[in-house]
Amino acid sequence: MSFLILDDFTVPGFGLNVSVNEQLKSEDASGESSSTATAKKGNKGKKLEVRLSLRFKHADELRQLMRVAEATEGKDGKVYTITNDTANAVGMRQGSFTGNIKVDEAENLRLWEISFTLTEHISVPEMDESRQGAKPVATQKNAGAAVGGDEEEKEENLSSFERVLKQLNEAIGPESEQ
Repeated sequence: MSFLILDDFTVPGFGLNVSVNEQLKSEDASGESSSTATAKKGNKGKKLEVRLSLRFKHADELRQLMRVAEATEGKDGKVYTITNDTANAVGMRQGSFTGNIKVDEAENLRLWEISFTLTEHISVPEMDESRQGAKPVATQKNAGAAVGGDEEEKEENLSSFERVLKQLNEAIGPESEQ
């Protein structure tokens, strides 16, 4: 039996069906060649798409679900701790309601078909980035003079592929002087 709990609220209904969607961003790194090389541009947060049914006689449970979905913290939607086998298996622990909450009547079955999406709050890639913190801009020696401000502008103008190459170059270390 599948279930979905948001903080201490158990999502009502039956026929619960969840699916997880995650967008993996990449960019063509082949230039003008016929290469299939790509440069990874980071993972976006996961989305938990939820579908379920709720009988007309449980209108109070639909009202509760709508209140939970509309809840806010400050100006933003409330962030819930998610308890669901599928969501937790893919590392999704917290999320908030985004997009549309769709409630369709199935009059002949005397029930509502409900669908909504929870978007991950602080994804694993986001946590990794925040742990690494902002990296200081490297200064370069050019004919004995330090270059700082111009380097920042050059850094901003690099393509994602050039940034990857730059990071690899920095990881390998400076060229040895002979």
